Amino acid sequence: MDGLKKFNILFLEDNIGFAKNTIELLNIYFKNVLHSQTINKAVKLFKKNTIDVIISDIKVKDGNGLEFIQKIRKQDTNIPIIILSSFKDEEFLLKAIPLNISSYQIKPLSYEDFINVLQLLSQKLKSKQTIDTLNGLEFNIYTKELFKDKKYINLTKKETLFIELLFNNKQVTVTYEMIQDNIWDEKIMSNSAMKNFILRLRKKVDKDFIKTIHGIGYKLAN
Repeated sequence: MDGLKKFNILFLEDNIGFAKNTIELLNIYFKNVLHSQTINKAVKLFKKNTIDVIISDIKVKDGNGLEFIQKIRKQDTNIPIIILSSFKDEEFLLKAIPLNISSYQIKPLSYEDFINVLQLLSQKLKSKQTIDTLNGLEFNIYTKELFKDKKYINLTKKETLFIELLFNNKQVTVTYEMIQDNIWDEKIMSNSAMKNFILRLRKKVDKDFIKTIHGIGYKLAN
């Protein structure tokens, strides 16, 4: 599990005692552990940091952990997510199925169960390569550098965030809502601003590297 040291984990848990003990263990295995007691703060941490895996409680101070996961899935369809819960609630389990949850664990976890979770995450993250390639494009997920046919392409902050969003969601369309939430954040993204942004990016990279899905958003061309 040494490979986990490359990755950052976001931990949503409002039980301070349980969180403290778990964070101590997570710090042994992960590069950085970002902890939040609330959904609101967790969403902000996810937007402002590179997060590779998430562990989330179900019931927290300001809502339902599934609501948090639904928000994450609108931004990233592939990030591994582990649910921790004190309750084996069938209703929660059924709602969690469409959210592509890696594992649903009942608290408190034994040390053996905790190690099993880490081994599961290690296996899932093995497929997350440093360099993601597609049709002559190479995107380094750690340095956030983009290359076209081995040639470095200088990107602005917004362009880098957009490229990262595309590569994190290669199998689905990146919607205008996802772009607003991840790139424009609190500023309003106008249609003209979006069109000009895409036009400039296509000139930098390749006019055909992304497809416009009219009325919905964009996706990487296959």
